[in-house]
Amino acid sequence: LPMPDPTQTVKLILASRSPRRALLLSEAGYRFTQANPPYEDPPHPEANGPATPHELARQLAYQKAMSLRDHVEPGSVILAADTLCVGHDGRLLGTPTTARQARDIIEHFIQQTHTVITGVALLNDAMTEPMTFADEAQVTLGQLNKVQLDEYLASDMWRGKAGGYNLFERQQAGWPLTVTGDPTTVVGLPMKELVPRLRELGVHPSRSS
Repeated sequence: LPMPDPTQTVKLILASRSPRRALLLSEAGYRFTQANPPYEDPPHPEANGPATPHELARQLAYQKAMSLRDHVEPGSVILAADTLCVGHDGRLLGTPTTARQARDIIEHFIQQTHTVITGVALLNDAMTEPMTFADEAQVTLGQLNKVQLDEYLASDMWRGKAGGYNLFERQQAGWPLTVTGDPTTVVGLPMKELVPRLRELGVHPSRSS
């Protein structure tokens, strides 16, 4: 990779609508803009063929980054990501689109450990293709009672979330969720893996943050 010019400010573009990904970047001190990638990832990625979950997460992030490359100003770094869940039985689980699907997924997680995989793609002008990587974490959900689950599903807070939940939000609400690995991977951006890669591309947290 060409060495970034330290005197030049590199603009970071988050190719995601996710407020959770935006919050992770903001809390780490990054300045960025959000853009919706033209590529719409399928809500049920399990239909996408024989790729492993890690390959699929990277592939979906790759497609998002590539779809945005002609829509951003030169000198930008595009950051795209995709998060998938794998149940304790190996079943690949995407983002629920109905309350019934959300219930089925969350009930599948109760008193079990599932895996959350986030694939990331980074792309700048000097690259012909995005740099991609994936990180995984294991999440264990204890017992939820019917009232807790019913109230959550009625709230519609499951919408737009891989596996139907947001880790930090549900932990604050008292759900018995524990994580092995990087919690930010579960939320949607594996920050421990991401920060050094952004640094390589000349993207640094703001000094004023």
